[in-house]
Amino acid sequence: MSRLFSSRRLFVLLVSIILLIVLAGITLGGTGRIANFPEQIIMNTESAVSGLIYQPVSQVTSFFSGLSNLQQLYQQNAQLKSELQNYESIQSQLVDSKAQIQQLEKMLGYKQTVNQSMSLVPADVTGRDPSTWNSELLIDAGLNQGVKPDMSVVSPDGSLVGRVSVVSSNSAKVVLITDTQLGDGVSAFVQTSSGQQPFGIVVGSTRIAGQLQMSFWAPLIQVSVGEKVVTSGLSDIYPKGILIGTISSVQTGPQGSAQSATIIPAANLNYLQHVFVVTKQKRLGKH
Repeated sequence: MSRLFSSRRLFVLLVSIILLIVLAGITLGGTGRIANFPEQIIMNTESAVSGLIYQPVSQVTSFFSGLSNLQQLYQQNAQLKSELQNYESIQSQLVDSKAQIQQLEKMLGYKQTVNQSMSLVPADVTGRDPSTWNSELLIDAGLNQGVKPDMSVVSPDGSLVGRVSVVSSNSAKVVLITDTQLGDGVSAFVQTSSGQQPFGIVVGSTRIAGQLQMSFWAPLIQVSVGEKVVTSGLSDIYPKGILIGTISSVQTGPQGSAQSATIIPAANLNYLQHVFVVTKQKRLGKH
Protein backbone atom coordinates (compact mmCIF):
# COMPACT_ATOMS: atom_id res chain seq x y z
CA MET A 1 0.00 0.00 0.00
CA SER A 2 2.80 2.37 0.90
CA ARG A 3 4.40 1.85 -2.51
CA LEU A 4 1.14 2.57 -4.25
CA PHE A 5 0.68 5.71 -2.18
CA SER A 6 4.20 6.89 -3.03
CA SER A 7 3.61 6.22 -6.71
CA ARG A 8 0.43 8.26 -6.61
CA ARG A 9 2.20 11.18 -4.98
CA LEU A 10 4.91 11.07 -7.59
CA PHE A 11 2.31 10.90 -10.34
CA VAL A 12 0.45 13.89 -8.94
CA LEU A 13 3.68 15.90 -8.70
CA LEU A 14 4.63 15.14 -12.30
CA VAL A 15 1.15 16.01 -13.54
CA SER A 16 1.30 19.33 -11.63
CA ILE A 17 4.65 20.24 -13.15
CA ILE A 18 3.43 19.37 -16.65
CA LEU A 19 0.31 21.51 -16.13
CA LEU A 20 2.42 24.45 -14.95
CA ILE A 21 4.69 24.18 -17.98
CA VAL A 22 1.73 23.94 -20.36
CA LEU A 23 0.01 26.92 -18.76
CA ALA A 24 3.24 28.92 -18.91
CA GLY A 25 3.71 27.99 -22.56
CA ILE A 26 0.19 29.06 -23.39
CA THR A 27 0.37 32.40 -21.57
CA LEU A 28 3.89 33.36 -22.64
CA GLY A 29 2.76 33.70 -26.24
CA GLY A 30 0.64 36.77 -25.43
CA THR A 31 1.53 40.44 -25.23
CA GLY A 32 2.88 42.32 -22.23
CA ARG A 33 0.92 41.52 -19.05
CA ILE A 34 1.21 40.55 -15.43
CA ALA A 35 2.35 36.97 -14.95
CA ASN A 36 -0.21 34.53 -13.62
CA PHE A 37 0.37 32.43 -10.55
CA PRO A 38 2.12 29.47 -12.24
CA GLU A 39 4.39 31.85 -14.20
CA GLN A 40 5.25 33.76 -11.06
CA ILE A 41 6.29 30.54 -9.34
CA ILE A 42 8.54 29.58 -12.27
CA MET A 43 9.97 33.10 -12.74
CA ASN A 44 10.63 33.66 -9.05
CA THR A 45 12.28 30.26 -8.72
CA GLU A 46 14.41 30.89 -11.80
CA SER A 47 15.37 34.38 -10.58
CA ALA A 48 16.37 33.10 -7.14
CA VAL A 49 18.45 30.24 -8.53
CA SER A 50 20.11 32.29 -11.27
CA GLY A 51 20.77 35.16 -8.86
CA LEU A 52 22.82 32.87 -6.63
CA ILE A 53 24.95 31.98 -9.63
CA TYR A 54 24.96 35.28 -11.58
CA GLN A 55 26.05 37.70 -8.87
CA PRO A 56 29.31 35.93 -7.88
CA VAL A 57 30.11 35.24 -11.53
CA SER A 58 29.36 38.88 -12.42
CA GLN A 59 31.63 40.15 -9.65
CA VAL A 60 34.48 37.88 -10.75
CA THR A 61 33.95 38.88 -14.39
CA SER A 62 33.87 42.56 -13.40
CA PHE A 63 37.08 42.14 -11.38
CA PHE A 64 39.01 40.60 -14.28
CA SER A 65 37.52 43.13 -16.68
CA GLY A 66 38.77 45.89 -14.38
CA LEU A 67 42.23 44.35 -14.39
CA SER A 68 42.18 44.28 -18.18
CA ASN A 69 41.10 47.94 -18.36
CA LEU A 70 43.77 48.88 -15.82
CA GLN A 71 46.44 47.20 -17.93
CA GLN A 72 45.19 49.02 -21.02
CA LEU A 73 45.31 52.35 -19.14
CA TYR A 74 48.84 51.60 -17.99
CA GLN A 75 49.94 50.84 -21.54
CA GLN A 76 48.25 53.99 -22.85
CA ASN A 77 49.88 56.06 -20.10
CA ALA A 78 53.32 54.65 -20.95
CA GLN A 79 52.73 55.39 -24.63
CA LEU A 80 51.64 58.97 -23.87
CA LYS A 81 54.75 59.50 -21.71
CA SER A 82 56.95 58.21 -24.52
CA GLU A 83 55.22 60.50 -27.03
CA LEU A 84 55.60 63.46 -24.66
CA GLN A 85 59.33 62.80 -24.27
CA ASN A 86 59.67 62.57 -28.05
CA TYR A 87 57.74 65.83 -28.41
CA GLU A 88 59.97 67.60 -25.86
CA SER A 89 63.06 66.25 -27.62
CA ILE A 90 61.78 67.51 -30.97
CA GLN A 91 60.96 70.90 -29.41
CA SER A 92 64.48 71.14 -27.98
CA GLN A 93 65.99 70.25 -31.35
CA LEU A 94 63.77 72.83 -33.02
CA VAL A 95 64.92 75.54 -30.61
CA ASP A 96 68.56 74.60 -31.24
CA SER A 97 67.99 74.61 -34.99
CA LYS A 98 66.38 78.05 -34.84
CA ALA A 99 69.30 79.39 -32.82
CA GLN A 100 71.76 77.89 -35.32
CA ILE A 101 69.87 79.44 -38.22
CA GLN A 102 69.87 82.85 -36.53
CA GLN A 103 73.62 82.60 -35.92
CA LEU A 104 74.28 81.64 -39.53
CA GLU A 105 72.05 84.46 -40.79
CA LYS A 106 74.03 86.92 -38.66
CA MET A 107 77.29 85.56 -40.02
CA LEU A 108 76.06 85.78 -43.60
CA GLY A 109 74.77 89.31 -43.12
CA TYR A 110 78.01 90.50 -41.52
CA LYS A 111 80.18 88.84 -44.15
CA GLN A 112 78.21 90.56 -46.91
CA THR A 113 78.61 93.98 -45.29
CA VAL A 114 82.42 93.70 -44.95
CA ASN A 115 83.04 91.87 -48.22
CA GLN A 116 84.99 94.81 -49.66
CA SER A 117 87.09 95.59 -46.59
CA MET A 118 87.94 92.25 -44.94
CA SER A 119 88.32 88.57 -45.77
CA LEU A 120 86.71 86.30 -43.22
CA VAL A 121 87.14 82.60 -42.44
CA PRO A 122 84.18 81.07 -40.56
CA ALA A 123 84.98 78.69 -37.71
CA ASP A 124 83.18 76.74 -35.00
CA VAL A 125 84.13 76.88 -31.35
CA THR A 126 85.19 73.31 -30.54
CA GLY A 127 86.73 73.54 -27.08
CA ARG A 128 86.70 75.63 -23.94
CA ASP A 129 88.21 74.93 -20.53
CA PRO A 130 86.06 76.04 -17.55
CA SER A 131 89.22 77.05 -15.67
CA THR A 132 90.14 79.48 -18.48
CA TRP A 133 86.60 80.33 -19.59
CA ASN A 134 87.26 84.07 -19.85
CA SER A 135 90.73 83.62 -21.30
CA GLU A 136 90.76 81.38 -24.38
CA LEU A 137 88.89 78.98 -26.62
CA LEU A 138 89.64 76.53 -29.44
CA ILE A 139 88.31 76.80 -33.00
CA ASP A 140 88.29 74.35 -35.93
CA ALA A 141 90.18 76.54 -38.43
CA GLY A 142 93.95 76.65 -38.82
CA LEU A 143 96.82 76.96 -41.27
CA ASN A 144 95.01 74.96 -43.94
CA GLN A 145 92.18 77.48 -43.87
CA GLY A 146 94.48 80.51 -44.03
CA VAL A 147 94.54 81.28 -40.30
CA LYS A 148 97.77 82.71 -38.87
CA PRO A 149 98.91 83.93 -35.44
CA ASP A 150 97.77 87.39 -34.30
CA MET A 151 94.78 87.52 -36.63
CA SER A 152 91.73 89.12 -35.02
CA VAL A 153 88.61 87.08 -34.28
CA VAL A 154 85.06 88.46 -34.27
CA SER A 155 81.61 87.13 -33.38
CA PRO A 156 78.85 86.38 -35.93
CA ASP A 157 77.63 89.99 -35.75
CA GLY A 158 81.14 91.44 -36.06
CA SER A 159 81.85 92.28 -32.40
CA LEU A 160 85.42 91.75 -31.19
CA VAL A 161 86.21 88.39 -29.59
CA GLY A 162 90.01 88.30 -29.43
CA ARG A 163 93.04 87.26 -31.43
CA VAL A 164 94.62 84.01 -32.63
CA SER A 165 97.48 82.96 -30.34
CA VAL A 166 98.54 79.46 -31.44
CA VAL A 167 97.80 77.77 -34.78
CA SER A 168 97.95 74.17 -35.98
CA SER A 169 96.99 72.69 -39.34
CA ASN A 170 93.24 72.62 -38.75
CA SER A 171 92.68 74.34 -35.42
CA ALA A 172 93.72 77.38 -33.44
CA LYS A 173 93.64 78.85 -29.94
CA VAL A 174 92.05 82.25 -29.50
CA VAL A 175 92.92 84.62 -26.64
CA LEU A 176 89.77 86.46 -25.59
CA ILE A 177 89.68 90.20 -25.00
CA THR A 178 88.55 89.45 -21.41
CA ASP A 179 91.77 87.55 -20.67
CA THR A 180 93.84 89.00 -17.84
CA GLN A 181 96.98 86.84 -18.31
CA LEU A 182 98.05 86.78 -21.96
CA GLY A 183 96.04 89.69 -23.33
CA ASP A 184 98.23 92.65 -24.27
CA GLY A 185 95.38 95.11 -24.64
CA VAL A 186 93.43 96.55 -27.54
CA SER A 187 93.95 100.10 -28.81
CA ALA A 188 90.50 101.69 -28.86
CA PHE A 189 88.52 104.91 -28.82
CA VAL A 190 85.13 105.99 -27.50
CA GLN A 191 82.41 107.11 -29.88
CA THR A 192 81.15 110.14 -27.94
CA SER A 193 78.15 112.30 -28.73
CA SER A 194 80.43 115.35 -28.92
CA GLY A 195 82.31 113.93 -31.88
CA GLN A 196 85.55 113.57 -29.92
CA GLN A 197 87.28 110.20 -29.87
CA PRO A 198 89.07 109.67 -26.55
CA PHE A 199 91.76 107.02 -26.97
CA GLY A 200 92.80 104.33 -24.53
CA ILE A 201 93.78 100.70 -23.99
CA VAL A 202 91.17 98.02 -23.31
CA VAL A 203 92.17 94.97 -21.24
CA GLY A 204 90.37 92.23 -19.33
CA SER A 205 88.97 93.45 -16.02
CA THR A 206 90.65 92.11 -12.89
CA ARG A 207 87.74 93.30 -10.77
CA ILE A 208 84.74 91.87 -12.67
CA ALA A 209 85.25 88.56 -14.51
CA GLY A 210 84.06 88.63 -18.10
CA GLN A 211 84.16 92.42 -18.41
CA LEU A 212 86.71 94.93 -19.68
CA GLN A 213 88.62 97.89 -18.35
CA MET A 214 89.68 100.91 -20.43
CA SER A 215 92.48 103.25 -19.36
CA PHE A 216 92.63 106.61 -21.14
CA TRP A 217 95.74 108.26 -22.49
CA ALA A 218 94.73 111.91 -22.24
CA PRO A 219 94.25 113.37 -18.74
CA LEU A 220 91.08 115.45 -19.36
CA ILE A 221 88.74 112.97 -20.96
CA GLN A 222 84.95 113.25 -20.80
CA VAL A 223 83.03 110.02 -21.48
CA SER A 224 79.59 108.81 -20.48
CA VAL A 225 77.86 105.56 -19.59
CA GLY A 226 76.26 103.95 -22.64
CA GLU A 227 78.80 105.17 -25.17
CA LYS A 228 80.32 102.63 -27.57
CA VAL A 229 83.99 101.62 -27.65
CA VAL A 230 85.55 100.46 -30.95
CA THR A 231 88.99 99.45 -32.16
CA SER A 232 91.17 102.35 -33.23
CA GLY A 233 93.07 100.61 -36.04
CA LEU A 234 96.42 101.66 -34.53
CA SER A 235 97.67 98.06 -34.46
CA ASP A 236 98.39 95.43 -37.07
CA ILE A 237 96.06 92.95 -35.33
CA TYR A 238 92.67 94.61 -35.05
CA PRO A 239 91.05 96.42 -37.98
CA LYS A 240 89.62 99.86 -37.30
CA GLY A 241 86.01 100.29 -36.21
CA ILE A 242 85.25 96.84 -34.76
CA LEU A 243 82.80 97.17 -31.87
CA ILE A 244 84.33 96.17 -28.53
CA GLY A 245 81.58 97.02 -26.09
CA THR A 246 79.59 99.60 -24.16
CA ILE A 247 80.73 101.72 -21.21
CA SER A 248 78.87 100.65 -18.06
CA SER A 249 80.66 102.85 -15.49
CA VAL A 250 83.30 105.58 -15.38
CA GLN A 251 86.01 106.07 -12.76
CA THR A 252 86.92 109.74 -12.46
CA GLY A 253 89.97 111.55 -11.09
CA PRO A 254 90.28 114.50 -8.70
CA GLN A 255 89.21 117.06 -11.33
CA GLY A 256 86.25 115.00 -12.58
CA SER A 257 88.00 113.75 -15.69
CA ALA A 258 87.70 110.12 -16.67
CA GLN A 259 90.69 108.01 -15.72
CA SER A 260 89.22 104.65 -16.64
CA ALA A 261 85.94 102.99 -17.60
CA THR A 262 84.35 99.58 -17.21
CA ILE A 263 83.08 98.06 -20.46
CA ILE A 264 80.59 95.28 -21.11
CA PRO A 265 81.72 93.29 -24.19
CA ALA A 266 79.40 93.52 -27.20
CA ALA A 267 80.05 89.88 -28.14
CA ASN A 268 78.29 87.28 -26.02
CA LEU A 269 81.53 85.59 -25.04
CA ASN A 270 79.88 83.12 -22.68
CA TYR A 271 77.86 81.43 -25.42
CA LEU A 272 80.03 81.59 -28.52
CA GLN A 273 79.45 78.79 -31.02
CA HIS A 274 80.63 80.37 -34.27
CA VAL A 275 83.25 83.03 -35.03
CA PHE A 276 85.06 84.69 -37.93
CA VAL A 277 88.82 84.96 -38.28
CA VAL A 278 89.83 88.14 -40.10
CA THR A 279 92.47 86.83 -42.51
CA LYS A 280 92.88 89.99 -44.55
CA GLN A 281 91.94 93.62 -44.15
CA LYS A 282 91.97 96.40 -46.69
CA ARG A 283 94.59 98.99 -45.81
CA LEU A 284 93.33 102.54 -46.18
CA GLY A 285 96.49 104.06 -44.82
CA LYS A 286 98.61 104.13 -41.69
CA HIS A 287 97.51 105.80 -38.49
